[in-house]
Amino acid sequence: MSKFSELAGLPTTTHESGVTAQAAAQAAAEAAAVPVVEETPPTPPVYENPLDDMPVASEPEVTAPPVDPEIPTNLKWLSKIKLEEIGRTLGIELDRRLSQPKLVEQLEEHIASLEE
Repeated sequence: MSKFSELAGLPTTTHESGVTAQAAAQAAAEAAAVPVVEETPPTPPVYENPLDDMPVASEPEVTAPPVDPEIPTNLKWLSKIKLEEIGRTLGIELDRRLSQPKLVEQLEEHIASLEE
């Protein structure tokens, strides 16, 4: 034991265990005296969203009246993009990779089939 521990009044330890006899007896007494109680973790509160009960606004359905598209009489002077737009209004999808005269031909055939 050092002089410091004697002056401070610290307990001495044994060389083999490193634990004082007094501390070992106290730890054993505390272990026997304290009952082990297993606690269950608290359950989280149930969150109720007040917005769940509110009515949901839906967008009104907008139905456009059927419109007869105005078809120009001379299609050969229109661009490919304009021909494609006219074709979409008539229910046909034109492929702009084709040449403009072929698009005009397809569109005129489709218009003729609609008139029958």
